Amino acid sequence: MKSLLKKILLISLASTLYTTSQPIMAAPSQTSNPQQTEQIQKLQDYLNGIKTLRADFTQTNPNKTTSLGKMYVKRLGNDSFGKLRLEYAPPTNDKIIADGEILRHEDGASRDISEYSIDNTPASFLLRHKIDFSDDLEVKNLETKGDKVYLTVVRPGDDGVTLTLIFVTAPLLRLQEWSLVDAQSNTTHVVLDNVEIGVPLDENLFKF
Repeated sequence: MKSLLKKILLISLASTLYTTSQPIMAAPSQTSNPQQTEQIQKLQDYLNGIKTLRADFTQTNPNKTTSLGKMYVKRLGNDSFGKLRLEYAPPTNDKIIADGEILRHEDGASRDISEYSIDNTPASFLLRHKIDFSDDLEVKNLETKGDKVYLTVVRPGDDGVTLTLIFVTAPLLRLQEWSLVDAQSNTTHVVLDNVEIGVPLDENLFKF
C-alpha cells in the first residue's frame, strides 16, 4: 500500500489570491476572516467546475527519483467517484486506473495488479463529485507567495496525510502542482504541464 500511496498523486484543483500569507486552522465556514473565506470558496468552486482534465505530469518521489507520465480525469457520471487514468512513461511503465468504484494499480515491471476502493486512496481527494471544504475536507493553511497560492487540506480520519495544492493566478488561474505528505512524512511532489480542461475523453481510458 505504501508504494501505491507514493504513486497516486491526485487530489484536487483551484483559485485566486492576492493577500499576504495568513494561516487558517479551520474550515471556511469557521474562519473569521471574510476575505480568506471568499478565496477558499473560489477555490472550491473552481475545483467543482472541472469535469474533465488531461495533462502531462512530472512526479518527484520521496527517494528523489523522477517519473513522467500522462494523466486523465473524468468527474462525470453516477458512480461513487469520478474516473482516473495515470500512464507512467518508461522505464516505470506503471498504470493506475480508477473506474468510479475501484482503483487498480498495474506494476510496469512485474505486471502484478493490486485493487483498492477509491475511498481508501489519496485519489478520493480529486475524484469526489462534490468537493466541500466545510464538510468532508478541512483547510489547514492558505497562503500566497508572489503569483502562487498554496492551499493545504486534510481529510478527517487520514492521520498524518496532508495535501498542498499550488495554483498560479497569472495570466489565468490554473492548478500547477501539488505535494502529498503521507503518514510516514514522505513527500510526493507533482508538477502539471500542457493542462487541458473540458476536453472529451474516451470512456475506454478508464476500463481495466
